[in-house]
Amino acid sequence: MDAATNPVPGMFDLILRGETRLHRVMRDEAGLPEVIQKLLALSVLGLSIHGVVLGLAAELFEPRASLAWYQAGHPVVWLPLALIAAFLGALCICLPSFYFYTQLSGLDASFRLVTAQALRAQATMSVLLLGVLPFYAAWLLGTVVGVFDAPSTALFAGMCLPFAVGLLGIRAVYRGFCDLAEHLPITHKRRGNFLRRLVLCWGGVYTVVAPVALYRLGEALGSHL
Repeated sequence: MDAATNPVPGMFDLILRGETRLHRVMRDEAGLPEVIQKLLALSVLGLSIHGVVLGLAAELFEPRASLAWYQAGHPVVWLPLALIAAFLGALCICLPSFYFYTQLSGLDASFRLVTAQALRAQATMSVLLLGVLPFYAAWLLGTVVGVFDAPSTALFAGMCLPFAVGLLGIRAVYRGFCDLAEHLPITHKRRGNFLRRLVLCWGGVYTVVAPVALYRLGEALGSHL
């Protein structure tokens, strides 16, 4: 069946193995609303599951004299909420900048298309989080039962994990824009690898906003939940 008649035949599978078909799906402006919904749902799923696992481990580890901010209160309750709100909230804050950089690069992309590409990075990160989660959960379980030392290191690694796998999400966006550049109108020519500069600007802005949002939300929610 053609991608235009069945715009999202399985977003999880498309992100993992169907890059070429996903390119075609995301070029179809008429199907973008459903694509955005699917990418958003996948983003929330990965972040929430990772947050529950990480929060549960923070609850099970023995209290220390000085708790980190992500161990305050009941992390199993507030950490999934903080992760979802921080990453998706940062995306909303950055979207106008993303659109501006895209237009500045010469690509005549709609705001809806820019939103879909941004959510593609987020959904890719969430899918990869689900993929590495069994290995990370085994590390956490080993730390809980005393097989491994330094529980604070395990927890801190879990907080950094979304940002680490998010680099592959940035790569997915770059490949997506390379495909779009072959089909979208170019309003003005840019010298050099303008697509690489575009995606680096996207990643730089998001990398500044998301950690700050997560830290502030974690402090606020951890003191109340």
